[in-house]
Amino acid sequence: MKILIVDDDRINGAILTRLLGREGHPVVIAHNGEDGVDMYHQEQPDLVLMDIRMPRMNGYDAARLIKESASDRFVPIIFLTAVTDEEGLAQCIDAGGDDFLTKPFNRTILQSKIEAMERIRQLHTELSNKKDLLEQHQDQLQQELEVGKHLFSNIVRAGNLLDAPCLKQWTSPLSLFNGDLLMASYNPAGGLHIMLGDFTGHGLSAAVGALPISEIFYDLTAQGFSIGDLVEKMNAKLLTVMPTRMFCASCLIEVDFRQKSLVVWNGGLPDVCIVDMEGKLVLKLPSDHLPLGITTMTRDDRKVRIFEMQENHRLFLHSDGLTEANNANNEMFGMERLEGFFDGRTPPDQLFEAILDGLKQFRGEAPQSDDISFLEVDFSQSNKTQAEESTHKTTKIIPPAPWEISFLFTAETIKNVDPLPTIINSVMSLQSPLGHREKIYTILAELFSNALDHGLLGLDTKTKKTPEGFILYYAQREERLAALEQGTIRLMLTHKPLSSMDNREIGGEIKISIEDSGPGFDHQNVQSILDGNMAHGGRGIALIRSMCRQLVYYGCGNRAEASYRWTYK
Repeated sequence: MKILIVDDDRINGAILTRLLGREGHPVVIAHNGEDGVDMYHQEQPDLVLMDIRMPRMNGYDAARLIKESASDRFVPIIFLTAVTDEEGLAQCIDAGGDDFLTKPFNRTILQSKIEAMERIRQLHTELSNKKDLLEQHQDQLQQELEVGKHLFSNIVRAGNLLDAPCLKQWTSPLSLFNGDLLMASYNPAGGLHIMLGDFTGHGLSAAVGALPISEIFYDLTAQGFSIGDLVEKMNAKLLTVMPTRMFCASCLIEVDFRQKSLVVWNGGLPDVCIVDMEGKLVLKLPSDHLPLGITTMTRDDRKVRIFEMQENHRLFLHSDGLTEANNANNEMFGMERLEGFFDGRTPPDQLFEAILDGLKQFRGEAPQSDDISFLEVDFSQSNKTQAEESTHKTTKIIPPAPWEISFLFTAETIKNVDPLPTIINSVMSLQSPLGHREKIYTILAELFSNALDHGLLGLDTKTKKTPEGFILYYAQREERLAALEQGTIRLMLTHKPLSSMDNREIGGEIKISIEDSGPGFDHQNVQSILDGNMAHGGRGIALIRSMCRQLVYYGCGNRAEASYRWTYK
């Protein structure tokens, strides 16, 4: 070891030099504290033997300056002292000394202390090297996590419409990756699909499941699949790719502004709260299913609940991280405290911000213990324009060409499969007129629903006139569909291209013919109106006529033909 001796007593310096030289240690000497600091910077010794009382700068101050300049490098300092009282020795340690050696010097003790310091220095060097290596790995891992977060965010949020006018949302992840998954996207008919998922655990391990789930959500929503279809597909995917201990508490919602309906599937998330125009709680929708990814689904497991939607209502959805948030006294925020905001004293348009402020004040400086997600849906904010714009972004322009396509659906198929996504995606793959997808989907959905509900299932639209009847209607539909044993629906679509005289516009005409094997209905006496119709029924035929060039019912009402023209420049 290269050793620096700082001592104004030249005899002591000569003795130490001779003792250390016999052990093979290179030695450099300074005769006062100030020179000792300068010599340290020049020679960079491995150990310092420091006298206390010296001119120009004492040993205490010199030791402090050396330790400060050494930074992360460990340079042991052994004080040379004749002091033996506890206070004096404590002062040596306080100044940065690592040990002390009393005068007169004993060769054996001197060498033992040097060897002990060398072992400590080597251990410190080894730990410092490992620390540097660990910091390098940590920096590399952080860079990889940042890249992963960027890719994860782009994949999960691709097509996400959480900025829709009817939505307010707030998320607070516990770590870099969010174990909560919040998504929103429009279906082809303009209905808004929303999903909040809360995966087991936190961080990256919890967020991994979001990738396959988000792909299914966006893909199937764009194709027009129902909430029940999404739930079934997501559950099957999680059972395939995730460990058995990992599952996802989820709530999926469809807001249909045209039909004024709300479809909810809640599997393991806290109660969904709906408040009225006064900000009072009018309905709680509790979980009635298991979370996704626990077990294979039955037909009952995918069942949804359908509610009448009022335009002045608001829906609040959250993960359990909100109600289970703790304060400094380890008290939970709780569902009761959340529902306390829905007492009518806070204006509805201020509820979202008031709840967040209340949560932050409640938590104070307490550390967060779980991912938190919070969402508000304002039913008064219709999003049809934005829905159409979002569809345009992914619509491929195909030059108009003649084609014909037909379907035959049997009772067994209708019971187990929603044919509408198959129909609409077949049409869109042949001809996807820009800006017309929602209208075409709506026309096909209304025609098919009339054929199924009234033709094969014998349901009466008048049942939906009251809120109770609205729920009863869909309960009867589910029951009769499950019991359907026979019947068919035949659908034929024919397209021919059209062009304007100056060829500035291109377009086409789609003729739709649909026929069911049921007894039909008295279409001539159906009172279907749009203007002023605030009910949930009696709008379908009028809606089709408002979009189509022509709509004609034949025979007993079990066959209909519609003609839809589309153009764009």
